[in-house]
Amino acid sequence: MVDGDENTKWLTLYREAILERDPEKVRKRVSRAQQAIRRRARELWYGRVLDSAERLQMDAASCHLRLLCRIGTAGEPEIDSAVRRS
Repeated sequence: MVDGDENTKWLTLYREAILERDPEKVRKRVSRAQQAIRRRARELWYGRVLDSAERLQMDAASCHLRLLCRIGTAGEPEIDSAVRRS
């Protein structure tokens, strides 16, 4: 069995990714968090823990990480043309 620290490693890495302010480091942190989530999901699957609060948290975290990646690769948001003229 994996110890408690290892079970929540994905959560620590997820928090580090979403709180990262350096755009150069975001992708790396997101990747590490996604890997940890996949690893923990496998542990839960093989442990036959299929319906748990942690699993729901991991699903939500995965969605947030994907969104963070998309936002990070899109660059700066477009400024509305009405705002540009003012």
